Amino acid sequence: MENWTHDFNIGSMVRTANAFQAKRVHIVGPHKWNRKGALMTELYQHVENHPSITELVECWKLRIAGEIAAAQSQASAIALHMHENAKSGRGTGMNDAASLNEGRATECAPAGNSMDISTACGAENGSKLAYMTQLAAIDQRIAELKAARVIALDIIPGAVPMETYRLPKRCLMLFGAEGPGLSEKALELADDVVYISQFGSVRSINAGAAAAVSMHAWIAQHAAPQS
Repeated sequence: MENWTHDFNIGSMVRTANAFQAKRVHIVGPHKWNRKGALMTELYQHVENHPSITELVECWKLRIAGEIAAAQSQASAIALHMHENAKSGRGTGMNDAASLNEGRATECAPAGNSMDISTACGAENGSKLAYMTQLAAIDQRIAELKAARVIALDIIPGAVPMETYRLPKRCLMLFGAEGPGLSEKALELADDVVYISQFGSVRSINAGAAAAVSMHAWIAQHAAPQS
């Protein structure tokens, strides 16, 4: 939220962010705001304060970059573990002709024991499958992080309608005050500018309501409905 002049809207947005489980609420400017509209959700909703919109966007992008680096490091660790397992010959007893003839895979069993080859194969395959599943999940997470975008919500020339816009899984939504809207700097830092289509005689809605509509649009695209 940047340049908000209506304190009650800030509280309303914190409440909405909690309802839709936004990771964080960012307030640009003065820390003091009317908490009445938040209905005490500010006590457990993560709220951060920033001196400027530039600092907010830079901080958010650094956080995304850090998450990408951490995920890549995790993927490298899993790949290395798989390589070390293969290099050390774990499970190679299943490829030994003599073991196949005997129907045993003694190299896969603890000392003094033997194991059916089907069980050994299942254990090895299950472990490899688990690693591959983890790597696939990490790759998907990295792709989502790399697709993260800063999205400004404002009705200006060149903005695209929210109804046709595909919100990324990770995004930072920027909101301004009902009158002046977002600053030129905020619009400059945004990757995309999106607006909520309106059809009445007044083409604007309460800023807190606009934030709720925007967050719910993300929910409609990404969250599984609760039964």
